[in-house]
Amino acid sequence: MNSVVADLHLHTNASDGSYSPSALCEILKKNKIKYFSITDHDSIRSIQESIEFAEKNEMTCIPGVEYSTINNGRQVHIIGYLKDYEKAGELLESRKRDRVERAEKIVNLLRERNIQIDFEDVLLEAHESESVGRNHIAHAMMKTGQINDIREAFEKYIGDNKPCYVPKMSFTIEETVNMIHSLRGLAVMAHPFENDAYTDREEIYAAGIDGVEVYTPKNKTIHTDLLLEFANPRNLLVTGGSDYHGANLYYPIGLHEDVFQIFFEKWRSL
Repeated sequence: MNSVVADLHLHTNASDGSYSPSALCEILKKNKIKYFSITDHDSIRSIQESIEFAEKNEMTCIPGVEYSTINNGRQVHIIGYLKDYEKAGELLESRKRDRVERAEKIVNLLRERNIQIDFEDVLLEAHESESVGRNHIAHAMMKTGQINDIREAFEKYIGDNKPCYVPKMSFTIEETVNMIHSLRGLAVMAHPFENDAYTDREEIYAAGIDGVEVYTPKNKTIHTDLLLEFANPRNLLVTGGSDYHGANLYYPIGLHEDVFQIFFEKWRSL
């Protein structure tokens, strides 16, 4: 049986994941993942440690960052698989500041609806993260007994277009793709059916993306088929990954060897 060997969408505690880079890499090793990419939101902090782990364990780590963009009012995530990832850190500073300000605004909106949490509690949840996000707010809400579980926080209050939602700093897809290319990277549309991003697929393609995330736990078989029909005639790279944050048991989702090698050859040629 042709098994999954590459997981190109993973998060550590440098953004909104639960595990340190080394702990996450141990999980990947146990699951026989040979190739992987740490794609934290607006952060490169975990990349070097992950690369060092990979080198010691006969694995390959491809540096990545997951960026948020806005297109036609929809949030579209673009993953950059970067050769010059060190330079990405300087360009991420404004996004990090925006994330903190955004989180504080969300907390204030929650208070207006009698959801009483302190911003300090959110920062405590995000103490190891460079990227304060809604997941940290949800955990603070749950710990103070304001909600029963994380899903409730998003479905009632802080999910997209919910009463306490605050958008991130707006970057266009084209701006983000150009930045990724300037860092000798490949730009890939992540989980295309989230937030109905697939609706704008032709615009996103025209912005210069290099690939599409086809294999993801958020896609059903019909979604996978539609994405392959979109990607193949346009010579777009096919990628995949678990989008694992650590809240549950890890299950390998991503690419088989043959599909990964097509992606890897393109990345190495940059």
